[in-house]
Amino acid sequence: MGIKRQRDRMRRSKILIGIILCMMLFASCTGMESDSMRAEEAADTEEQPVTIAFAHKSFNSYFYAIMNESVKKAVEERGWIFQNSVADYDPMRQNQQIINFIKQKPDAIITTAIDSISIEEVIRRGNEAGIPMCTIDTNAVGGTLAIDVSFDNYKAGQLAAEVIVEQLIEKYGEARGTVFNAYGKLTSNAWRLRKEGFEEVINRYPDITYVPRATEGMPELVKEELTKAFEEGMEIDAVHCSSEHPGRGLVEALQESGHWYPFWKDGYVILVTIDAEPYFVSLINKGYVDAAIAQDVIAYGNITVDLLEDYVLAGKEIPEGEYFCEGTYWQTCDISITGKQAKVTIPPYIIDADNSNDIRHWSYIAEKLWGFQYNK
Repeated sequence: MGIKRQRDRMRRSKILIGIILCMMLFASCTGMESDSMRAEEAADTEEQPVTIAFAHKSFNSYFYAIMNESVKKAVEERGWIFQNSVADYDPMRQNQQIINFIKQKPDAIITTAIDSISIEEVIRRGNEAGIPMCTIDTNAVGGTLAIDVSFDNYKAGQLAAEVIVEQLIEKYGEARGTVFNAYGKLTSNAWRLRKEGFEEVINRYPDITYVPRATEGMPELVKEELTKAFEEGMEIDAVHCSSEHPGRGLVEALQESGHWYPFWKDGYVILVTIDAEPYFVSLINKGYVDAAIAQDVIAYGNITVDLLEDYVLAGKEIPEGEYFCEGTYWQTCDISITGKQAKVTIPPYIIDADNSNDIRHWSYIAEKLWGFQYNK
C-alpha cells in the first residue's frame, strides 16, 4: 500500500509539472505574439520617407546636369529619397522609364519631356495610379499635371530678337541686316515657342533678312548649317540659337570660318543665345557675345519640390498669384491654376555686360557655389 501511494503521488506530480510547463509555453507564445503585433503596429504607424522620382531627358549639357542637381538637392535637403533616370533624348525610352517609376509608386514623379506630345499617355497612366505628375522646363500637352514649372519660352525668344534688333540699329542706324536662327526640334514645346517668339519680333522689320535653319538641337548640325551659309556667300550680321548646348556650334562655325571677333573689331557678328550657361556668360565678359537670355534652371527643382511639400503632398490646393523666389535675380513669378493643375512660369531676363557678374545668376551659383565646372 505504501508503495502504491508513493507511485500515485509521483504520477500526480508529473501531471502537475506537465500542466505548469504547458501554461508557461502558452504564456511565452502569447507574449511573443503580442510583441510581434506591437512591432507591426509600430512599423505601420512609423512615417515612411517621401520618394520623388525624376525622369530626365539627358545629361548631355551643363544645363541639364544642373537641372538634375537642382531637383536632387531640393529633395535630399528634406531628408527625402531621390530616384532618377535619364533617357538620352529617346522619347520612347523616357516613357518606359516613367512607366517603371509608376509601378514603384513613388510619392511624386517629375519629368522634363523630350516629346511633349508622346509623353501624354504616360502622364495619364500616372494620373490613373494616383501619383502627382509634375513637369519642369518642357511640359506635356495632355494629361493632368499637379505642377508644371516652365519657362516663358515665347518671351525668351522675343527678348533674344529684341537684343539683336537693337544691335542692328546701333550698327546701321536702322533695323536691317541678315539674321541667322538655328532652331531646335519643334516637337519640343519649349523650342517651338522660342522660335515663334523670336520670329514675331524679327517679322516686324521688313528690312531684316531672316534665315531660319532646322538643326534638331544638335551642335554639329548648327555648325554645319552656319558654315554652309558662309560658304554660300551670305553676309550674316547676327546669329542666334535657341539653347546653348547646340549654340556651341555657332561659336565653332564662327571661329573656323574666320568670323570670330570681339564687338570692338570690324567683322564682328552679333551673337545672342538662350539659357546663360557659364561658358556663354564668360564670352559676354570677353566681348564675343552680346547677350544671353537667362533661364534659371536651379529654380525648377526648388519651386517644384517646395510646392510638393507645402501643398500637393499635404493635400492642400496651390494658391494662384505671385510667387516669391528668394535669392533669384528675378525674385517673383506667377502661378496660374487651370482645373487642378498649377502652372508656374519662370520669367526670362537679359544678361549682358552690365550685369553678367551678378552672384544671383544660376550660372554663378552652379559654378562658384556648387562647384560644377563647365567643360566645353
